[in-house]
Amino acid sequence: MKKIMGYRNIGLVFGLIGLLVLAAIITPSMFSVNAVISMLRNNAVYVFLAIGMMVVLVTGGIDLSIGATLALAGVACTSLMSSHGEIPTVVWVLLSLVIGMLCGAFNGFVVGYLKVVPMIATLGTMYIYRGLAFLLSGGQWWFPHQISESYQAWAAKRILGVPSILWISAIVFIIAAWFLNYRTSGRRIYAIGTNVESARVAGIKEARVRFLAFVISGALAGLAGMLFTSNYASCTYSIGDGYELQAVAICILGGVSITGGRGTVDGVLIGWLMMSVITQFISLLPGLSVWQKALQGAIIIIAVFINIAMARSSEKRFLKERGALL
Repeated sequence: MKKIMGYRNIGLVFGLIGLLVLAAIITPSMFSVNAVISMLRNNAVYVFLAIGMMVVLVTGGIDLSIGATLALAGVACTSLMSSHGEIPTVVWVLLSLVIGMLCGAFNGFVVGYLKVVPMIATLGTMYIYRGLAFLLSGGQWWFPHQISESYQAWAAKRILGVPSILWISAIVFIIAAWFLNYRTSGRRIYAIGTNVESARVAGIKEARVRFLAFVISGALAGLAGMLFTSNYASCTYSIGDGYELQAVAICILGGVSITGGRGTVDGVLIGWLMMSVITQFISLLPGLSVWQKALQGAIIIIAVFINIAMARSSEKRFLKERGALL
């Protein structure tokens, strides 16, 4: 019991359980096997965006360009695939990662080496990438009959009854958790966000770490773009509009600090599940669907207050324990 209660995200787990119980009582239909799989599949793209956003938030930054990066990668892959259907789909997966990494690298260069404020830098690149997506698409839409079955299979094919996009999400989750918890580069990301001056004294290159964080965020956004078009078998330059704010919301629900230094991949996973359930729950309630965005906003504000309260409580407990030792 002590180990369970000592789990750092135990509050989020209890919150998720309470939300599931409430939803099960009011709208039990949303918990059939097919409904749950459909709900998770429709929200799977946010896993990639939220994990990438978490990495940047932990450094004390923010990436507002991930929705536009998603659109640029999605348009590039779909447009080329529709005219070169004979090329294996894995090529488009790699292309989406390369496009995302290039977008992230540009963000990282501007923020890390040119010292531009992350919000301003990525707000600018958001418009640049969105404009490039429009120019590349020419305003064209792509529909299911223009998208090959092998391309669609990357998201829709079922393995053991579960869509492949969810399996890919699980793999990304495991890799991200391993990297942030057990790799030196991952720990440096936390060091920069916790105390940048101490990190510099310890010999950590701030610009290099921030650059890496944005490259990771961009790569995941690019992959999300390919999987989005595969999952929905459609594409246009406007896909992903506003997804960056949804990713921030998931991170906040998952306990990620907007000031940097604190956040875990498992917390983001719980936040993603909570947001998925909330969205589905509200959409099934008569008369409340029009209030979906407003209710989500209210929940985010409440989550921020809870995060602040928990951070202050932890700080007071730390100071009290240190005072006792002295």
